[in-house]
Amino acid sequence: MAGKKIKKEAVIIPADLFFYPIPLTQPDQWLTQEDLYEHFEPPKGRKEYMGNKEEFISFEYGIATIKLKLINDSEYLLYLHVEKEELHIACTCGMPDEKLCFHAFIGLYNLTWLSKKFDCQTLYWPRFYKDNTAKKFLDVRITRGNLYVEAKPEYGAVYRSGIGLVNYSFPTLIEHATNTLSTKAGDTNTYAYALCYAPDPFRDRHYPVLIPFYGKTNKSGSNVDNFSLFVLPDKGSEPNNNHPYWQQLNDFSKRMYELMRPLTYKSDLGDKELWQQAKETIFDLWQKALPLLINCPYNQSYLLYALRYLREKPMKGSMKPCRYCLERPVLTFILSTHGEYLKLSVEVTVGSRVILVQHKPHFFILDEQTGYCYLIRSIQDDVLLNWMVDNNNQITVLKDDFVEFDNDIISKLASSYPVFFSDRSKKRFDYNYELVKDKLES
Repeated sequence: MAGKKIKKEAVIIPADLFFYPIPLTQPDQWLTQEDLYEHFEPPKGRKEYMGNKEEFISFEYGIATIKLKLINDSEYLLYLHVEKEELHIACTCGMPDEKLCFHAFIGLYNLTWLSKKFDCQTLYWPRFYKDNTAKKFLDVRITRGNLYVEAKPEYGAVYRSGIGLVNYSFPTLIEHATNTLSTKAGDTNTYAYALCYAPDPFRDRHYPVLIPFYGKTNKSGSNVDNFSLFVLPDKGSEPNNNHPYWQQLNDFSKRMYELMRPLTYKSDLGDKELWQQAKETIFDLWQKALPLLINCPYNQSYLLYALRYLREKPMKGSMKPCRYCLERPVLTFILSTHGEYLKLSVEVTVGSRVILVQHKPHFFILDEQTGYCYLIRSIQDDVLLNWMVDNNNQITVLKDDFVEFDNDIISKLASSYPVFFSDRSKKRFDYNYELVKDKLES
């Protein structure tokens, strides 16, 4: 196999050092032991593999350096550089006849030993090889001889040319899916509804469900301060059907609960189709319940880490008063320029007010400032907003990757959502690919 020289801009070692290329298993850029054995006949027995030690000692200009010490005390330096399709490896022995040397084989074998493969994607950071760029965007750590290369947290998810947003894949966009009860006197028994949701890190344990409860109002009658019983279909407690609103809401609640409870109890997260069907049905039920809940005076939100732990007796500390509104949040995406990189963020508005979203369960935005629980407009909006919140509302991309980033993400967003470009002066313009490209090149 013909060898390759490393790209000049990534070289921090003698330019004439030979780099041997090994094709990687795509699309995840794995180096497997099977791949390795195609380039070097593995020695028989265990002797050649025992007692060899290696450790990463640096990652600079896109090259990871490994110090290899063999059992006979001889030492070599191995240099690893990852391209989209290949791993390039060099050794201080020079690799006679431009063939993969034993030292490189042992070094790579050790990397693949534990799981039979090595994730080369961890070393793939195209366009981040310049020293000042790497120091600004990347967190490079060597701990006990192991190398860790990650984007710094303040840049959220960082876009990498050729592979996009690894581990933070852009959600698949779909088409958008295209009505009075009075307060009571103080210290009075009442019947109301709680929005039971799981917080951000646990949101996938269950979708929000509507649960009726019995309680007692406070002295002024403005709120509920005593919660006696959740009405759970599988516990035998009877709902209150004395009002037409309650009859409908009780039906919606029962259907949500009976869909969600079996899934969470079995932790059947593997059945994605079943969970997706439940998600769509429960979201549709929330849309039907919303106009009725607006007229209910004692609504509550209830923080619940897992539906399987829901008991008949509500925990008072997890209850908070909430109000509903027919206005639905609108998502607007902003692509802003920051020197050598661009940042994609989302702005959420309800009516004319911008809402800061720092925590996001499924389906709802809980506005702590006003106490409103806003139902999101669609499941697609929900998936996108969760994705942005989980990435600190920031997707970072180098300017050099703008064209690829536009094709992968921005053009798809712009087909369904308002997208604006913010230049250095902070002025906003309707997003236009050619306009933005010209501004970045000027």
